[in-house]
Amino acid sequence: MKDIRLINILKTFSKEEMKLFGKFAASPYHNSGKNCMPLFKLLSKSHPAFETGGFTYETIHKKLYPGRKFNKQVTWNLTSAMEKMAKEFLKLEALKKNDFVQMDLALTEFGSRKLLNNYSNTLREMENLLDKSSIDFEYFSKQYKFKIFKQTYYFSVDKVQLIGDSTIKTAEWAAIYFLRIIVGALKDMQILQEYYNYKVDINVPLSIVKNLDLKRIVDYVNREGFEFAFHIEIYYHSLMMLLEPDETWHLDKYRELFEKHFKKFNKIEQTSMIHDMVNYCMYNPDLGNDKFKRIIFELNEFKLKEGLAFYPDKQLSKTNYLQILNSALAVNETEWAENYIKEYAPKLLPDIRESMKYMANAFLCFHTKEYRKVLENVNKVEFVDIRDKIHTRALSAKSYYELNETETLLHYIDSSKHFIINNPSVSDIERIHIHNFFKYLTKLVFLKESGDTVEINILRNDIEKNKEIANKEWLLKKLSELEISK
Repeated sequence: MKDIRLINILKTFSKEEMKLFGKFAASPYHNSGKNCMPLFKLLSKSHPAFETGGFTYETIHKKLYPGRKFNKQVTWNLTSAMEKMAKEFLKLEALKKNDFVQMDLALTEFGSRKLLNNYSNTLREMENLLDKSSIDFEYFSKQYKFKIFKQTYYFSVDKVQLIGDSTIKTAEWAAIYFLRIIVGALKDMQILQEYYNYKVDINVPLSIVKNLDLKRIVDYVNREGFEFAFHIEIYYHSLMMLLEPDETWHLDKYRELFEKHFKKFNKIEQTSMIHDMVNYCMYNPDLGNDKFKRIIFELNEFKLKEGLAFYPDKQLSKTNYLQILNSALAVNETEWAENYIKEYAPKLLPDIRESMKYMANAFLCFHTKEYRKVLENVNKVEFVDIRDKIHTRALSAKSYYELNETETLLHYIDSSKHFIINNPSVSDIERIHIHNFFKYLTKLVFLKESGDTVEINILRNDIEKNKEIANKEWLLKKLSELEISK
């Protein structure tokens, strides 16, 4: 069944889509003379699971052509023809959901046929659609296209004198879209370079923005009262958070602008902007600063309040669930965290809900220093992916340390190292970070016994300089406790 790509497509169809596809496949306009309906009727009986059908080219041939000798080419031709139709069906379904693209295609066709009345009416429809639209990733690109269509119309009806306003607007939309694209690309490249060793020999976008006086542009659009001045300013501060990470006032201004204008953006853009701010706080060298921890927590609170933490089906991902929890614990919002675990666990997928509650309670118990309960909860976690195992191993190791169970801890560290080294599912970045954690934890264990202040300082300096280490803040806190106790 894995070899039949058609079935893999049909498995994604809803019941209603399957009915519509049946009508689509039956239409002579779409089937190009090849009758695929017998195949459709056969497959639709097993939709959506298909597991019980035992579909192979042989079984399909046998059911469609009983008594005839198997000919794979015949079956392959039939399934390929229907696969092509299924892809065409999906294209049309996608087109039905996108009014702007429909108008875009219609205007192009009306223009080529000189149907100026239809062109004019569709142009007004497009303008009304954009007037009602919130700002998304494609908003300024769409505005740019609209103005180009408008210019084309003025040329067609010999009203060149009206093009002036359209021309300047076209350039404005293109400039703002350029900023949106270039800022997003540079941030993506930064992540790829820092965490995936991606090499960039020539960085034209970075060279462009470094040689633009964007601050003067921001001052100009604000002074002149440009309608989308706030948008240009947001992109400016977003960019400067990347280029000048130590100038944290850019984050403050970005956040101020976001909170003032966020309702003008659609939910995808709102979520993207929040991630932008959270990532800046998380990866800032001065993350230990309580200001950044508080900002992360407040942004997560905002996400929950505005419904931005969820997928379209109102579900919360486990990664988001745990990240929001830990942001609350980082600022000692213990009661908030307890209520959050209870209130939002039902938003998780049913098959991981209980397991993630145990995981969340393990984090909570570690924060409240109930280390035995940490181990109890960790033992009840059913691992969904490799990151769950890494989380629980780190939590367990820290709990053994806090419980002074040195021998158990050393054995656990050794087994964890072997697990990390031998597991191909662990990414290189995660492997380095967690391996360094266990390496330093081992040294911490022995320093706890010896109390050598010189070695404590050496280890502290080593940890502080290392950027590739998990649980860095906790390790430094334990070293400080050793210094106080000596």
